[in-house]
Amino acid sequence: MAMLKFLDTRELEEFATGLALDLSRRFPPASEARTDPGAQHQIKVILEGLAARAVRYRQEHKLGIYKKAKLGNVFRWKLKELGYSAAFTEHATKEIITRLAVR
Repeated sequence: MAMLKFLDTRELEEFATGLALDLSRRFPPASEARTDPGAQHQIKVILEGLAARAVRYRQEHKLGIYKKAKLGNVFRWKLKELGYSAAFTEHATKEIITRLAVR
């Protein structure tokens, strides 16, 4: 049964989806067009906060390589589904996953 728990990723998927929805609430896809320094600072602060939440989640749930990748992929897919550009989606996902990978 322990092996089946390893494969269960429903809670992880809900968490990653929640991160993406939080990002869309705080920095909607339409805001991507903004290039002013305020927008750049805003997205930087938002992504740092989301990455910190992901790190706390990793510490509480002991994520291995498979689950870290799953979290990143679900986050990326949800951002694309919400209407973000491919470049923004890759940047945001990279920020989250990089922080997860670093101990």
